[in-house]
Amino acid sequence: MSRCISCNKKKGKRRCPALSGLICTECCGTKRLKEINCPPDCTYLKEAQLYSIVRVEEKPADFQRKQWDLFWYFESLIYKFLLEFSSFTDEELLDVISLMEKEYQTRKKNLFLPSLHPRSTRASKLKSILEEEFTKLEKQVNDFGLPIFTLDDFLKVLSFEKERIERYMRKNRNVGNNLFIQVLRSEVEAFTVQRRREKIYE
Repeated sequence: MSRCISCNKKKGKRRCPALSGLICTECCGTKRLKEINCPPDCTYLKEAQLYSIVRVEEKPADFQRKQWDLFWYFESLIYKFLLEFSSFTDEELLDVISLMEKEYQTRKKNLFLPSLHPRSTRASKLKSILEEEFTKLEKQVNDFGLPIFTLDDFLKVLSFEKERIERYMRKNRNVGNNLFIQVLRSEVEAFTVQRRREKIYE
């Protein structure tokens, strides 16, 4: 019988990537993120976080259809970025979105504000990706030559996402530094499956 690499008493049933061995369920449950430096991609950590988190109400009643479309596109861009940077944190994402929100608020007032830079290099990369895609969307017009998306649309999506991250971080302290990112990933994956099903029945 393989004993738990942590307590050396009970049977080790789970592979622990942080300790490079088998760990018992009790040690895994009580010591994760406290005594054990769990990597963000640990399956058991993700399951525990998503199971135990306090969910946040996330459906603003005044969102229009085009704003929901913009929101899901925005989240899909972040999702693609996270495929390359799996250790990206909620704090970094909040930094990016807060700066973009501030820039759009300034533009709405017809004021000039130099481009703001996030604290980390990879956060700066995500911000550049989002800004490039948003710039393309701003140039899209409908049959009447009017912009499909307005500054208000972008600002509404950014503010909504910023508030969600802040609420998740506030209501789920000590659950790891990428909880919201896991929520975002699960949302995008579920939405993608739903859209595929809808296409099948169209």
